[in-house]
Amino acid sequence: MHPDQATIWYRRMSAVYALGTWTLLGSLFFFGRKKSEPAGGELEEKDASIKEITEPPKGFYVETIVTYKEDFVPITDRILNYLKSWTGGPGPES
Repeated sequence: MHPDQATIWYRRMSAVYALGTWTLLGSLFFFGRKKSEPAGGELEEKDASIKEITEPPKGFYVETIVTYKEDFVPITDRILNYLKSWTGGPGPES
């Protein structure tokens, strides 16, 4: 590639990069301003008749059952033991 061709290529790629950067920044600014303004330019007032539920309705419950395996080894311990075996450190303790 001749130096003149390299200079032309460099300028073209700089223009493409600049166009992409300004497009990204412009869209972020446009959509950021669009989301922050409420529709119609007015502040909506909260309806006072709507009350938030702070506790679950009666009769509603969640039951969680946790079962443990007898000789279960967590995956993080397995990975750590595997890495220790490669580095020459102490392996899994029995």
